Amino acid sequence: MDLIFSDEDLDFEVEENELRHRLPREFNGRSFNEDVSDNVFREQYRVPRAVLDFLETRLKDDLQHYTKRNKSISVRFQIMVFLHFIGTNVFFHVLRDCHGISTNTIYRIIHSVGEAIFNIRQEIIKWPNDCSTLPQKFMEIGGFPCVCGVLDGSHILLSNPPQADEDSLINRHHVHSINAMAVCGPDTSIFYASTNSPGSWHDAHVLRNCNLWNKFEIGELPFNGAVILADSAYPCREWLIPPFPGDPDGAQKRFNIAQRKTRNIIERCFGIVKNRFYALKTGIRLHKVEDASKLIMCGFVIHNLCIRHGDNGNDFEEREEEQADENLAQENQNDRALNRRLQLLNYFT
Repeated sequence: MDLIFSDEDLDFEVEENELRHRLPREFNGRSFNEDVSDNVFREQYRVPRAVLDFLETRLKDDLQHYTKRNKSISVRFQIMVFLHFIGTNVFFHVLRDCHGISTNTIYRIIHSVGEAIFNIRQEIIKWPNDCSTLPQKFMEIGGFPCVCGVLDGSHILLSNPPQADEDSLINRHHVHSINAMAVCGPDTSIFYASTNSPGSWHDAHVLRNCNLWNKFEIGELPFNGAVILADSAYPCREWLIPPFPGDPDGAQKRFNIAQRKTRNIIERCFGIVKNRFYALKTGIRLHKVEDASKLIMCGFVIHNLCIRHGDNGNDFEEREEEQADENLAQENQNDRALNRRLQLLNYFT
């Protein structure tokens, strides 16, 4: 006698088999211990506790999980995992063992927190509302007049470059990188940053393809007569002043000494950022270039927040070795630009 099963009986049997073979959910003990001194906290997460408090308040609406499930991860815990990753550049499975959450959860946290910090970049990375004191502060550093910022580029290494655009990411040192450009102030706080240029681009090409070039070319300056100092890889413009080429003497030599002494602030800035956030120094291990670009910008944002909260990062300081291209990018210089540099030269005559 043949047995006849209805569709309901078959569905019930399939569901019962699935329940029988489904593995139970496992919740590891999560490590979220803040009962440490401020020095130990900064050593672990590379930032002062005040920066964590600020980010928790500012990003709460973006990162809060509105769910009735238990075991949801708090906003503060998410930000600490992100800071742990960008500060130490450890593997995801190490973060899993440290914090008791799965690698998939860590992946989602890094991308969601990174996106939230990236979205507030224009609030944090900008020129001060009152720029009247900038020239005097720069003057006290190197004795160069009319300075509103110092500019340079730095290569941020990529450990997992994508196969599609791999060639464009290879820089002159034959490694994969993003050519990040920044303008910083006298206290190494960043006024402007661009982090979406491949490593194969020349520093001057990076500058010409960002909003800063367009704004300053039409005269949108922080104050009247403001100039940005850069190395010899950049062209001479009315607002962009590189040093005089060669080995000059007299007033031009004094000009170059003051220009170089003032410009060294940006080298300090990059050194502090890379040593504070080791992911930006040892190679970013994110598969997409867009994600790596956002992570670099997040490092710049958090760097500015640290300075706002009294942590200038002097213990992280390691001045980058200057590697300017000596084939000068002078094709865009004109008489007005050269006259502006000669006007500044009169100060040293």
